[in-house]
Parts: sequence; structure tokens; C-alpha cells
Amino acid sequence: MESGRAQWGAVRIAWAETSSVGPIADSDWHPLGTQQVRRHWALSGASARRFALGRSLVAQLLADFGGGAGVTLTTTCERCGADHGRPIVVGAPLVVSISYADQMVAVAAARLADASAVGVDIEREPGGGKHARLGSLARVFAPSPAPDMEGWTRLEATLKADGRGLRVPLAQIDVATGVGERADGGGHARCFRPVRIPGRREPVDAALIDGPAGFVLSAAMIPAKF
Repeated sequence: MESGRAQWGAVRIAWAETSSVGPIADSDWHPLGTQQVRRHWALSGASARRFALGRSLVAQLLADFGGGAGVTLTTTCERCGADHGRPIVVGAPLVVSISYADQMVAVAAARLADASAVGVDIEREPGGGKHARLGSLARVFAPSPAPDMEGWTRLEATLKADGRGLRVPLAQIDVATGVGERADGGGHARCFRPVRIPGRREPVDAALIDGPAGFVLSAAMIPAKF
């Protein structure tokens, strides 16, 4: 399996599989904070390797944006206070997201000046291909048709950026059929699909990312001006 990177406007994305990287040194991700170290200690085997790889990839992207000493990560749940919430950067004006699929890990990051939140989702491509309808989700999306894997990863990334996850009624999400284009802070064009979700006035930008073979990867962002 491969590891790699992509850039979607102001959002940087990185991915890797645990088998494609060597042992991860403590120095690669321990600076993200004692909370993340404790979470790693509570895991074992493949789960521990995925967790460490994800935090290592986050640390690399934060360093790309200039996030150095004093930058940590918290995963305290905003609703209940438990240690299972979405990752939030402390000590630098950056936003991140992490996703896992088997032994593949994908992360995304952006500056707060460009995005108030980001989301990333990666899934293994099903046997029928990324455009095969996901029949297992038919009841959830009825009376609308269930999405294909490409559409599902786009929705998952959008919900991560929104922050409410699957608490949003999926059948009420509206993904535009047209593709928009927006210039990022560097003046580069970024193509996206606007996704409207209940409870949010402005749409979330989402797009399919050209990622690792055999997987479907999407990213989403809420532009900072919203």
C-alpha cells in the first residue's frame, strides 16, 4: 500500500498504511500532549499502531503549517467530557481531522484563517466500485436513494467538519449536483460540491480527493468567512 499527500485549496491531506511505515518514534507524536499518550497506552495491537500513525501524520501536517513547540491536541468530547471527541488543536490557529479504514489512516489540516473546520473520511472501495449504491444504507436515506461510496465519504467528511456527526438526519442532507469553484488564500482554484445540512445556514464545501488505490477519500471544509 502507498502513502502520500494531496492539497485541496487551503486543506492539506496526508495518508499512510501502518504496514508502509516503520516504527513511529515517540518524538514524532508525543509532543501532541499527554492526553494522546494516555489514549495510546490504552490501546494495543493494530489499534495502537493506527492511533500512533494518525497522530504522527497530524504532527507532520501541523509542522508544515508552522505549528511547533507548545502545540497539542485535545480529544475531549464537547458534549459529555469523555476522551472520544473530535481532535482540536491547542496552541496554534489550525484545524484537523482524522479518519481510519482498516490499516489506512488519513488526516487533513488547514489554517483557521482559511477554514473554521475541516473533515476527512476514507473508506475501502467496495467490490462493486465507488459508484455502487450502498444498499445497507437504503433504510437510512429513504425515500431518497442510498449514496454510493463516493457520496458516502463526502457526507462523512462534511459531518465531521460540521461537528455533529451522525446526530444530523442523513435523509435531510442535500448534496448539490453542480460543482463550485473558489479561490483559496493563495489564489489557487478549488473545486467542490456544496453540501447543505440541517441546522447550518451556509453549505459546507466537500470534494473527492485523489488518494490511495483501493480506497475512496473525501475532504470537507467550512470556509472561515462563514
